[in-house]
Amino acid sequence: MQARIIIDQKKIDEIINSCDVCNLAMIDENNMPYVVPMNFGYNDGCIYFHSDKSGKKIEILKKNPQVAVSFSTNHELYAQNPNVACSYSMSYKSVFAYGKVEFIEDYDSKIEAMNNLMKNYTDREFTYNRPSILNIKVFTVKVKSFTAKEFGRF
Repeated sequence: MQARIIIDQKKIDEIINSCDVCNLAMIDENNMPYVVPMNFGYNDGCIYFHSDKSGKKIEILKKNPQVAVSFSTNHELYAQNPNVACSYSMSYKSVFAYGKVEFIEDYDSKIEAMNNLMKNYTDREFTYNRPSILNIKVFTVKVKSFTAKEFGRF
């Protein structure tokens, strides 16, 4: 079975919107990869994140804002022959997004980003207390390009 490339942006958005977690990949000052699982929001080609104001991830992103973000969903193990290990495979749908991190400093823009993030997990509307918003780092990745594929039985 061969992976199928997905180019339809609507289908790409559906995959992203079906995920609970993504993986944010970056390159540190020693040219080493660093990947962290993240909660996220997604809207109109922008991925929204929040984090503590300091730490390894933030220091890396300040020095090198170029990132890749991976999404993966619909995982299902299947086998052509249940007695043959090599016949097992995993169905999945995945998206890779490439772009540059932009930190959001404006208070109202942080609220808007947090609303996008929370929308990925619940339909509720929220209020935020000012000290909490001031004490987090909020950033977005405006996606420059996507690659997506599906593999398995769909």
